[in-house]
Amino acid sequence: MLATVLSVLLGFFQATPTGTVIAVPKAGEGLRPGQTIRIVLLPSKYTEIWNKQVQTRLDNYWEIYKPEFAVHKERFLEFERMAQLESFRYIASNLRRDLGDSASRLMAESGAGPFEFRGLPLGTYQFLAEISTNGQQLHAVIWSKSVDVRNEVPIFIEIGKPVS
Repeated sequence: MLATVLSVLLGFFQATPTGTVIAVPKAGEGLRPGQTIRIVLLPSKYTEIWNKQVQTRLDNYWEIYKPEFAVHKERFLEFERMAQLESFRYIASNLRRDLGDSASRLMAESGAGPFEFRGLPLGTYQFLAEISTNGQQLHAVIWSKSVDVRNEVPIFIEIGKPVS
């Protein structure tokens, strides 16, 4: 009986395990003066929304600009970046609206790293980074990576060259 009561009490006082993600610009590939990086760490629910938003925008651009893409295939990359940038803004706005003040623990903006996200519930996240120069978007999403936070051991991510 005492053991049962003790285990129930211990269960109330144990903290839920959380994780930490630390993102650092890759050596030699840091931000130049005047550049800002915005990072969003998306929980799985928002990762699905992100993917749907990007795909919907790409499908819409394809239907509208199909003749243009047939002649200039390289232009599709510009529209892909635009779809990612618009989706980045959309998902960041949704996070702020849905999570309120707690959304700030999933977002960071700075002119230099490292970026640290502490107290994350365990799970899978999508790491998105966007860069701008003097307030103008240089690239849409410059870096995207899936991150599995499985325990309290910090996860280090090196942000490399743009993938988009």
